[in-house]
Amino acid sequence: MAALTVLAAAPIAHAQTAPAAIDDPEANVVEALVVNAKLPGPAWWKVSDGDTTVYILGVPGAMPKGMAWDTSVLDRRLDGAFALITPPVARAGITDLPALLSMRSKLKAERPLDQVAPDLAPRLARAWAATGQKGDGWKDWKPLGAGLLLAGNAQKGARLTGDEPERTIEKLARKHKVKARPAAVYKAMPMIKTLVKQHSEEAGLICLEGVLDEVEAGPEPVRQAARAWANGEVRAAVHAPRQGQRCVMALPGMPEEFRRMSAAQVEAVTVAMKTPGKAVAVFSLRGLVAEDGVLQKLRERGFKVTTPDSAN
Repeated sequence: MAALTVLAAAPIAHAQTAPAAIDDPEANVVEALVVNAKLPGPAWWKVSDGDTTVYILGVPGAMPKGMAWDTSVLDRRLDGAFALITPPVARAGITDLPALLSMRSKLKAERPLDQVAPDLAPRLARAWAATGQKGDGWKDWKPLGAGLLLAGNAQKGARLTGDEPERTIEKLARKHKVKARPAAVYKAMPMIKTLVKQHSEEAGLICLEGVLDEVEAGPEPVRQAARAWANGEVRAAVHAPRQGQRCVMALPGMPEEFRRMSAAQVEAVTVAMKTPGKAVAVFSLRGLVAEDGVLQKLRERGFKVTTPDSAN
């Protein structure tokens, strides 16, 4: 479960469009929405109607542990807000633990991985060692399993975290007594079972190669994108490395899952617009500005969308 979360939240390719074989709902962005912030700190978009404003902060998939960023605008917007809307969450309960453990066994290889992917094996061996793993345990996994483990180990070794900036945001919300509510809550097990049991070997190999590309590039591109995000430099932040996204989108049901999460975020903001006052929302930066993404859909619903280049 943790490894799946790491990969799904992985920083995402400089290319505007993914290869044709991959259905990637976030492949392209709306250029008019990708503008730098005038206010200090990360960029904000504003969605409004006659009597309600929802301030939306787009956040990166990962950032360096301990990285400081200017929270002054966030602090001001949480003051008096009636809600903090967070991304959809997938939850697994204690009764799902046996099934989760059994899923891990299903990612074990039926034949050595160096036989399944001889072209990738030398790269994987080097990356495995570079992320602190000893021996050749990578051979015991299917391509997807090896890719998930490698992604998690690389993120830990690079001191990157997927928990921030959300943890800081929710802490500030509690200070202002603003209740956080996810856009939607899903059961995790059906999705995990589908990913593990129904993914093809081809999808697993796409995953593994995408993770290898990011590991070999090192953590600095991700760090640079996080720093750009903190400075309100949207274009540099939104084009963070996203080779690993090929892995996510190659897996069964994941493109549809991303679209479902986007639709849930649009609906959550739409519902919030029925309450006079102001609210704050925190969503994935890429999904926010993607074609057919959250902001474009909100604009299509008739709401006014203001970009960060205004002092909003």
